[in-house]
Amino acid sequence: MKKFLSILMALLMTLSIIGSAALAEESVPQPEGGKKFESNWALGGGLISIVYEEVGYRVMVELVNNEDWSGTVWEYSCYYHEDTDSLVSVSSTKSSFTTDPETFDRVKDDEAYSGMDDEGQETSFVIAENGALVWTDGRENAGADLEFRNIGCFEGVWRSAEGEEPVWVEISWNGMDQETYNYTVFIHRGGDDAYTEYTLTGLYNEETGKLECKGETTSLAANDDGVIEIIDSDNDAEAFFSLMEDGRLLYEAANGIILEYDILGSVQNG
Repeated sequence: MKKFLSILMALLMTLSIIGSAALAEESVPQPEGGKKFESNWALGGGLISIVYEEVGYRVMVELVNNEDWSGTVWEYSCYYHEDTDSLVSVSSTKSSFTTDPETFDRVKDDEAYSGMDDEGQETSFVIAENGALVWTDGRENAGADLEFRNIGCFEGVWRSAEGEEPVWVEISWNGMDQETYNYTVFIHRGGDDAYTEYTLTGLYNEETGKLECKGETTSLAANDDGVIEIIDSDNDAEAFFSLMEDGRLLYEAANGIILEYDILGSVQNG
């Protein structure tokens, strides 16, 4: 009897997931729905990452305590609700973590809950008139009074096309201040014997849709003995990044000239 009930419950869960996926596929506009919500949204100590998938959205919310770097993570599977112009969850997972003070590695605690959302437990995400993302958590109202600002979707690693100058760009979000959402950008251009490294910090401009960066460049090359030495440095470097429709990263120099090689959208994280 227990085995039969287990099989029945598994079947019901499968049917529920299929039904939810079908609802998501039917409800999410293509492709505008994905582009509207898909981004990274931040406030002080918090980040919401929204990824658009073929039948809905995957949403991850992370709140971090800046004193001891412990935190809580919520993960949602959502569909787009056209009547309310919002994302609504189908299933939810909540877990917490602590951070090792010596290694800074995260240690995940047990999950508080995980599973399909019952009626009245649905979580929603809506873009308010002021452009902020509002998170209304259906299980415990964890998002009360929190508004997340769009900081773009730049986190990841991109590499240049084959046959062009070797180059790769690594972008990570490090913003923890409610007023500024900063990115760190590291660029490597060149080969093993001669190359230039860029170390920049950037601010996402909502009006232009660009990541605007400033920092320093260091040019290095091997001397006659094969030892890498610093040849030149500049503390006034500027760069601008835009995400293209096909997922590539567009990299512009400070003088506005777009580099002729395209940087491929090979995102490794996020």
